[in-house]
Amino acid sequence: MDTPLDLGVVGAPPDEPDEEPPRGRGGWRVWTAIAAAFVLGGGLGLFVADAREDAASYSDVRLVSGALQAIPDRADEESPGRIQLSLLNLGEHEVEILGLELPGMTVRPDDEPSAPVAAPPGEWVSAGQDGLIADCAGTDPGDDAPVRVRVRDAGGTERLVEVGALPDFGGALEVWGYVCRGPELVFPGGATVRVNDDGSVTTTLQVANSGSEPMEISRFQTLAPGLSTTGPEVPFELPPNEALDVPVTWTVTDCRLALQWVAPEIEYSIGSGTTSMPGWHPLTGAAQAELILMVDRVCGDGP
Repeated sequence: MDTPLDLGVVGAPPDEPDEEPPRGRGGWRVWTAIAAAFVLGGGLGLFVADAREDAASYSDVRLVSGALQAIPDRADEESPGRIQLSLLNLGEHEVEILGLELPGMTVRPDDEPSAPVAAPPGEWVSAGQDGLIADCAGTDPGDDAPVRVRVRDAGGTERLVEVGALPDFGGALEVWGYVCRGPELVFPGGATVRVNDDGSVTTTLQVANSGSEPMEISRFQTLAPGLSTTGPEVPFELPPNEALDVPVTWTVTDCRLALQWVAPEIEYSIGSGTTSMPGWHPLTGAAQAELILMVDRVCGDGP
């Protein structure tokens, strides 16, 4: 018997499914949120980095000192000193100068602080400090001791910074020595030289008083074996802030010692008695050369 034909299910065909189900919007929202997070995170990172860089820039303080515009003759409890110091701002932002701290010196505790001084970038300003008291009983702070400046940086922070001095400007480093050791005898330039008819040599040195009071020179002689000198009568007085030409005439007295040749020096003393302060100044350059020629003319190859 033949197998009946299978016609399947008879009835209306089911609805055709859509070609592609509609995509929900949830996936786009997730990826958009992730991308925004990356963008926001990157921008926040740049913002934080910039903020840190700005903060570092604001806290960067670079100052150098120049010339002293005023220097005290005294700096003690009875008469505290005051200085005016030139400062140059080498940084990128304006800072405020609030005060100065000098090596070997303190500021009187009850002294009123000076008004802040604005120091724009690349500009010289003059800052002052009152109430200075020198510790002359202490040790010499030396030329390497730092000068410190109280500043308010561009970020608003107050702090102390160390400053150096430009070349040829001792600046505030000289204050302690000036106050505690007193004024110095200064030799502004080299000696001029003249050969005399009798074969002697006259050297003329210019000396100056760096102080504001008259200076007494109690000794002005030479240290040169085999040579003798005729110099100024001592003591003599040197007015403040003035220079004086001091001639010294040299002759040979002992060829044996002179031919051993020890570089000559001027030995001097400021003041007298227990308060006198000794000093030495070498003769160099043309003056020393002419003295060597003098010894050669007088002594030849031997005594």
